[in-house]
Parts: sequence; C-alpha cells; structure tokens
Amino acid sequence: MQKIIMIFLLTSTLFSASFSARYTVNVSMFGKVGYIDLNLNEKFNKYTIKMVAKTTGTAAKLTGDRLETYVSKGTIVDSKYIPELFIKVKKTNRKTRTQTYTFNHDEKTITLVEEKEKLISSTEFNPMSFKIEQKESIKKTKNTKIMDKYVPDDVLSSFMNTTNHLNKQHSYKLEAIGAHNDKKDVNLYLLNDSQKEKVASDFSKNIAHVCNLNVKPHDSDDKTVDILIGFDNNGNMKEAVLGDIFWIGKITATRLYYKSNCD
Repeated sequence: MQKIIMIFLLTSTLFSASFSARYTVNVSMFGKVGYIDLNLNEKFNKYTIKMVAKTTGTAAKLTGDRLETYVSKGTIVDSKYIPELFIKVKKTNRKTRTQTYTFNHDEKTITLVEEKEKLISSTEFNPMSFKIEQKESIKKTKNTKIMDKYVPDDVLSSFMNTTNHLNKQHSYKLEAIGAHNDKKDVNLYLLNDSQKEKVASDFSKNIAHVCNLNVKPHDSDDKTVDILIGFDNNGNMKEAVLGDIFWIGKITATRLYYKSNCD
C-alpha cells in the first residue's frame, strides 16, 4: 500500500492558482483502490493546499479504512511556495497519527509535534452481570522535538515549486518533509522527446510533458522505484503511472476533473 500512497502524493504536482481536483487510483489486480481530492487556495501572498487520500473497496479493508490528510500553509514569494506549517494525518479505524511541522526559516529549524491515538481492546469481569466483557479505551501520546535536519520544503510546497525548478534545470534532487528520509534518494527529471516517445503507450492522449520521479534507496537490496508523471499543456498533472509491480500489476492515478477557482 505504500506505493499507492506515493501515487497519492504525486497528485499534488499542480501549478495553477486556486483550484479543485480529484484523481482516482487503480491497480490492475484490484481495480479502483482509492481517490484523492486536492484544493489550493491563494489570497494575496498566502496559500493553503490540502490533499485528502482515501482508500476504497478491497484496499480499504486491507488497510483498516486508511485515510491520509496533508495540509501545507505558508507564503508565496516570487512565485515560490514557502511553507510555514505542514500537517500530516494518517488515520485507520484503530489508529491516528498527527504530525505537525512548524518551519522557522530564519533560524533554519523545524519543530515537530507528533500526536498518536490508539484504540486498545481489553477484557474485564463485570460483577453485576457475572460476565466477561470487552472494553475499549483510547491511548494518547504527544511528543515535541526539533528536527535534526532543516529542509525548506514540505512535500506539497516542493511539488508546487517543481515548475520553477524544471525551468532552471531538467532534473533536481527532492528533499522535503513528508517525501524524503535518510534512507532514500528522490530525484525528479524531465524526459526528452525520445524518452517520452518510449513511454507514450503508458498514457492517454494530450500529454505534453512527462517527468520521472526516481526513488532510489541507499540499501542496495531494496528496489528502485520509477514513477512517470504526465502533464497537460497547462502544466497540470493529468496522469501518473507506476510500472508493473510483482503480482498486483500496474498502479495508475488518473484525473477525473480539474476546476480553477479563478474561472
């Protein structure tokens, strides 16, 4: 399921002003496994982008109705999205983990507040009914720490800034809160015409540009992952493809609709 969540994150690669969009995620073996909703709102020099990724059908049953929410808030300076707050929530029917990152770009620090809730089942004897009854309680924890490494982007702001990066260079290394850790190298590069022609059959019509998101683990025993991202003529993500995975097949994310809130 982690690879499906990676596809969800890719769908934040949209570059218009305020918009609303929905994508559906499919796996060859199971059909539709989830969808994502994206919303970007800009007002003056402030922005908020929210992504909600939800599993459905068999995938929901296997993951305990997994729901992920990502929110990035910050300022826009010279067309670049600079995060001030990034919130990442992972929720199932028994667990919730909320990670809140606060950026201090002047001091180059990031403060993380992590809150966890877990539903715990236990049994106890009820002397009134003389029965053993099941009881459920919620265990909560909260921890605060300063991140060891300062990174100026979160996963949503970073992808929103992709256009600026690719206008200056055809490839760059992605380092962002929520998308990168010390065990992986994540790189994004733009395919040239001949490379794009080789992968054309993976996409529908009207794909103007194709990027490759390459996730290469430091551990040589793990598999390198390549995810192709197709963009329309307006620079908005239309489709994403993760090639054939052992026994489950191809994973794709396809845009159902896109609406600019400026229309």
